[in-house]
Amino acid sequence: MKSVYEYTNYRLFLKDFYEERKEQEGFTYRDFSKLTGMNSTSWLLHLIKGSKNLSAESVLRVAKALKLNKAETEYFEIMVPFTQARTNGVKDHYYQRMLGLKRKLKIAKIGEEQYDYYTKWYHPVIRSMVSKVDFGKGPHGAPDYALLARCLMPPIPAREAKKSVRLLEKLGLISRGKDGVFIQNSAVISTGDEVASLSVINYHKQVSRLAEGAHDISTKEERDISALTLGIGEEDFLRIKTRIQAFRKEIMDMAMAAESPDRVYQLNFQLFPVGKAAKP
Repeated sequence: MKSVYEYTNYRLFLKDFYEERKEQEGFTYRDFSKLTGMNSTSWLLHLIKGSKNLSAESVLRVAKALKLNKAETEYFEIMVPFTQARTNGVKDHYYQRMLGLKRKLKIAKIGEEQYDYYTKWYHPVIRSMVSKVDFGKGPHGAPDYALLARCLMPPIPAREAKKSVRLLEKLGLISRGKDGVFIQNSAVISTGDEVASLSVINYHKQVSRLAEGAHDISTKEERDISALTLGIGEEDFLRIKTRIQAFRKEIMDMAMAAESPDRVYQLNFQLFPVGKAAKP
């Protein structure tokens, strides 16, 4: 049986626990109900399928039935509300607690580091800038993180730039050659679907807020910001969405073909409803 720390969804954890016990010793849903003191023989099945949620009062019963130790029980107690959360904000709160516990126990893995990649807007920016800013040959041969930090818009503290570079190196997204120069690698960021979705939502929130300050740190010649408020139908929306997706690919191809890039831009596509017809 895999460790509880390898899961972020308690329903999957219960499913694997049940299937392994069933295969080894003919374990049944009724057996699990007896272990937890529940009357319903189908209780575990409903939990696994998501038709029922695990209450706060039942968490410790289940943890005891699973023979989890103190630290594992603490993690399981956090994983339950994470799995059952309905909003991204609540989900992110519990995921951060799960991640903090695993790091405290020194069992954080690459998936968590990949999650970290999206926690700050400047990680992807620094990844793109390492080949454009020669900061690897600072005083005494050490990287000049202050120089790198000043090149961001808005600038960040040098200590944060240093943390970002170390994270990117750990993820294999950048590397430093013998000459001290950093280069961008082609490693791919990938996490489980649930965590990946949470990470990207958080990242989109950050870059949306970043756009709010663009007027204060750039000139009108350096930016192009506009807004449209449209009255459209569902079919119009789908056509517009398809055109945006095609245009996004076209822009990406242009960026990949750029011969002498000397800056990093953030391009946000934001098409979302701000009103709808009243239902009769």
